[in-house]
Amino acid sequence: MPDWISALVSDFGNGITLGAVILCYLVKRPELICRVLLAALLSLILVPLLKQYFDVPRPAVLLEYLNVIGEVRHKHSFPSGHSATAFLFSGLIYLASPQAMIRGSLIFMAALVGVSRILVGAHWPADVVMGAIVGLSCAYAASHICPLIRLTFRKRLMAYLLLVLALVSSELNTGYDFSDIYIVQYVRWGLLSLSIIAVLVFMMREVMTSIMAKRQRLHPYS
Repeated sequence: MPDWISALVSDFGNGITLGAVILCYLVKRPELICRVLLAALLSLILVPLLKQYFDVPRPAVLLEYLNVIGEVRHKHSFPSGHSATAFLFSGLIYLASPQAMIRGSLIFMAALVGVSRILVGAHWPADVVMGAIVGLSCAYAASHICPLIRLTFRKRLMAYLLLVLALVSSELNTGYDFSDIYIVQYVRWGLLSLSIIAVLVFMMREVMTSIMAKRQRLHPYS
């Protein structure tokens, strides 16, 4: 694949980029908010612990000839955090969706993210496999621990705003793996903007619904 395609697919395993996609999905499926937060928390604990414990060198350290796309990393290769994030999201929807096509498509897309991490020279195949296992395990655990919960408007809005704040703050304070491939940055900014718009539309729709309901109560025959 061309370098920019590998980089673009790989960035969909980044917590910021995929987080924006997840936020858009949660506006449509709010009952999954608690599951997503729990699974993300488990992954944020497990992945760094495993990386520190094994401290496996990256391919760039051991391979003399390697096509590295983007930032060159040297340590904490096992497991792949991008793969864990991609399979976590796919696993959560897989367990919550009855549609076989959607389930299969999501797992395929997560697998593409994992393969792209090998193509950009950031990980070994074993890193990707373990990342997938961690992501799917976190999704499975969260799905069985946390039931589907219908939150109130205020709690939903608070959760959405906290996610937006976390994504924007991370974007402002985190560098880019592919700083020389600008389309990756543009796609990420576009997804972040789309997630913010989705939250604003949700807020306006709920406020308008509340106003109309109140007006209907005050003037039932108007």
